[in-house]
Amino acid sequence: MTSSLQSQAYRAIRKKIIYSELEPGKKISEKNLENLLHIGRTPIREALMQLRRQELVYSIPQSGTYISLIDLTSAKNARFVREHIERQIMVECCAKLNDRTYKILKTLLDEQLTAIEEQDHYAFFQNDNLFHEVCFEIAGREEVWNWLSDHNIHLERFRWLRIMTSGLRWDVISKQHQQLLEALIDRNPEEVDFLTAVHLHMMLDEQQAVVAKYPDYFAKEEVSPLAND
Repeated sequence: MTSSLQSQAYRAIRKKIIYSELEPGKKISEKNLENLLHIGRTPIREALMQLRRQELVYSIPQSGTYISLIDLTSAKNARFVREHIERQIMVECCAKLNDRTYKILKTLLDEQLTAIEEQDHYAFFQNDNLFHEVCFEIAGREEVWNWLSDHNIHLERFRWLRIMTSGLRWDVISKQHQQLLEALIDRNPEEVDFLTAVHLHMMLDEQQAVVAKYPDYFAKEEVSPLAND
């Protein structure tokens, strides 16, 4: 039971870090998290130990525990790895797409359009991730997706702030997803590869706008734009 509660606490705190509900640089305490999550102190403490190993929280002696600032270098490295892996995954998906999985992807795109109309940040972000996750599943690469998810938390934090940054349109992402689906339907691996690369290059194009909107959320040494990966 304790292990299950620890896992529950970890996932809940991790999610709040990704969505900046626990803001980067914010001081936190086991007691406050216990009250927030309605989970006991021991699972909370164990979850924080795991998050500390992942460098998502850190402690200062005689001061307390804090949420780590977003590491832009880590986010960009995760983007680099994901681009090079996902381009191959999407080519494999191109060969394996069928009527059933096409309908799943089409439904996700429709839900994403609804999220745009309703300005539902959470629904849009979740459907964005689900679109890519389903493509990995179609390719038979669920384990690869899970591995990437465990190592791309700073990228996810950046992507959430991208959604929250006014001026960076959501429909650009949705249209790119639609183009990808059309290329998958056409069984065009060269176009799928190209579109995937363009889609996953967006972070580098939009980095300055996001950091300018949330300068206090990023590690100070990473505020200045770096060379593209």
